[in-house]
Amino acid sequence: MIENKKPWILLVSIYTTQYMGAAFITAASIAIMRQSGMPLNKLALLNLIAIPIAFKILYAPFVDHYRLFFHGQYRSWLILAQSLMTIMLFIIGMIDIQHYFSLIIILFLIYSFAASVQDVAIDGLSCKLFDQSQRQLANGVQYSSNLLGNIIGGGVLLMLYPWLQWQLSLWVLAAFALLTCIQLLPFKEPIQEENNIKNISILNYLSQLFHQIKIFLKKYKSWFLILFIYPIGFTAVFANLNPMLVDAGWLLTDIGFVTKIFGSIIGIFSAVLAIILMSKLNRKKALLLLTVAQAFGLLFFIPISIGYDNKIWVYFAVFGYFIINPGLMATLSTIIMDKAATMQAKATFFTLQLSLIVFMGFVYAAGGMVLAQHIGYLWVIIISFIFALFVALLGWKIIPTKSYTLF
Repeated sequence: MIENKKPWILLVSIYTTQYMGAAFITAASIAIMRQSGMPLNKLALLNLIAIPIAFKILYAPFVDHYRLFFHGQYRSWLILAQSLMTIMLFIIGMIDIQHYFSLIIILFLIYSFAASVQDVAIDGLSCKLFDQSQRQLANGVQYSSNLLGNIIGGGVLLMLYPWLQWQLSLWVLAAFALLTCIQLLPFKEPIQEENNIKNISILNYLSQLFHQIKIFLKKYKSWFLILFIYPIGFTAVFANLNPMLVDAGWLLTDIGFVTKIFGSIIGIFSAVLAIILMSKLNRKKALLLLTVAQAFGLLFFIPISIGYDNKIWVYFAVFGYFIINPGLMATLSTIIMDKAATMQAKATFFTLQLSLIVFMGFVYAAGGMVLAQHIGYLWVIIISFIFALFVALLGWKIIPTKSYTLF
């Protein structure tokens, strides 16, 4: 039996460090390198950290099937992944960013692999810990914690970068990762009744799992179509915000504050808003309402793209983005968890769905930056707005109103 007491503090810590490093890589480091004169098409290479995320589904079955040398199916993987994340951040901090860009990309990829293993394990643990009535709260906590990591990794460290510089910035991230690792040590993962699948060989297990995945994909093919195109409506625009502000002459400290501190604080309210919406409405109505709101929120970026880069317009655009997007992602994750929790390999089926959103988000972000290089920021915003409305219409047509967790 699963105990009623939930490890909320540990979950907050894990979800915070999970996003802290990613925020620094994809936001702070992009602004830092752009200021040093690096072109957009080279900065787009930082989105290669999505590669391990794209292949999470390949090693998620091992997280579900194997227990390492520590107690707890998912806890053991969390300790291993968190330790590797700490080590990678410490090493990267000792490397010269100006002269060893390719090496830093490789080490970031290793870090991303460790972070993705951590992501798989904590998602599996959350599916194991929470029932359907608790999942909207759990996902609200997840995205609120992610935003806290966003504030620290992409905002505070960017603002402090003139004093910390590269090495100390990475070592601060390493210290936070180490703290979470220490918190994992006393945690006791609930033990559920063992099943026969744990006793079969890995080849037979993978064969059975592959068969289950085929059935799952066939059953939810419309849902996967939605997940594939969903990120195009918001990632491409926001990925270009930091370059737009750098091109407009904004200081790194100002960029870090508006995008990672102000925006993330607003985003925490958005995650809470999603919990309320899912409680008052059903999952589908909450998701579609937030999707349409996100589409119109993108229009707030148009003044910035055509030269109106004063603080009022920028803060207005960031507010419009963050008051919706975290809530939208929390709602998507709740529906994803509903489906994954019914399966035996919970981490695998959660990863199968969420990794598609995350990976395509990186693809659309990189594509949006490259596209902006050729056609300008304005057209990227217009195209994203059209796609966001299309996704909302598609979701309205495809997602059943009542059986929104079982289609």
